[in-house]
Amino acid sequence: MNNIPILFNSWLSGCKINYSSSVDLTDFSYFKSGGKVDYILFPINQVELSECVKWLNYYKVAFKVIGETSNLIFLDDVDYGCLISTAKLSFLKYDSETQEIVAGGGTMLPQLSRFALGNSITGFEGLEGIPGSVGAAVFMNAGAYGDDVKKTLISVDVILPDGSIKKYDADDMELTYRNSIFRKESNNEIIYLCRFKGDLGDVQAIYKKMSLFHAKRHKYQEFMYPTGGSAFSGSIYRSLAKRDLIFKLISSLYYLIFYKWKLFRRESPDSRKWLNDIAVKRFDISYRVQPFSNKDMNTLVNNGHHTDEILDYIDQLKKLTLGEIPIENEIVEKF
Repeated sequence: MNNIPILFNSWLSGCKINYSSSVDLTDFSYFKSGGKVDYILFPINQVELSECVKWLNYYKVAFKVIGETSNLIFLDDVDYGCLISTAKLSFLKYDSETQEIVAGGGTMLPQLSRFALGNSITGFEGLEGIPGSVGAAVFMNAGAYGDDVKKTLISVDVILPDGSIKKYDADDMELTYRNSIFRKESNNEIIYLCRFKGDLGDVQAIYKKMSLFHAKRHKYQEFMYPTGGSAFSGSIYRSLAKRDLIFKLISSLYYLIFYKWKLFRRESPDSRKWLNDIAVKRFDISYRVQPFSNKDMNTLVNNGHHTDEILDYIDQLKKLTLGEIPIENEIVEKF
């Protein structure tokens, strides 16, 4: 146990909140990495979530809130203390008069997107394929294909460290590209409930748009290995091209031939292995086992890697890009 007080253990075993103990994160986490975690708590409503937060803070137990964990990299040599999962805080409601959608923080983004589709609400199409929860999406203003959370978000309710509730309007959340006040300030506020408002649209047009995005995402996403998605919020290739004229010429020709002109096939390729191999040699990128997908150097994969290898690759890219592209994955240090 990570110095978790006996009194907290007693409280947890005596309460009605669901939890798992001594969990192997290589089985539980999306990226299949990490050591063990003493407890994962699974509150099912606002009352239970408030109780968890209140007593964890009362007993001075350090904790982290998680959603689907699709953006988290837990470290293999680290054992963690306590996690609060929002997985069971999943619900969706629609008010046809106000056209507002209310979603629990643990609701998955594909569920939200399809729920909006079912009610002919537009503005959520690009979220359909993102494997994350609504709360985590607000935390980092997630988005894809021109749709991000900021576009439709009205307000959120958060649980404060003492278990009470506070409301934030969208204008107060400092939502910028892949960022928010919650990501900038570590204040243990937990996003419990989110309110959205899109525009009424034609259901067939919305469906057609979602189908297109779904096909694109399936083509370019890694599905052979556990993946951390995009490591950085930006194009690695574009940043590397700024550092080296020869690579800029090669990558520009590659884009024109295979993606714009499509000289050799009707569809653009779903693998950039040829370009990746050139980048690795050109910039002297080293690794034991390739830590990124053939589809994109910015997509991390876990092919039996130790997380030290993943972190080393991330550090190499940071140096090569001069730190100009913010990292999108969160590396979970011991807390």
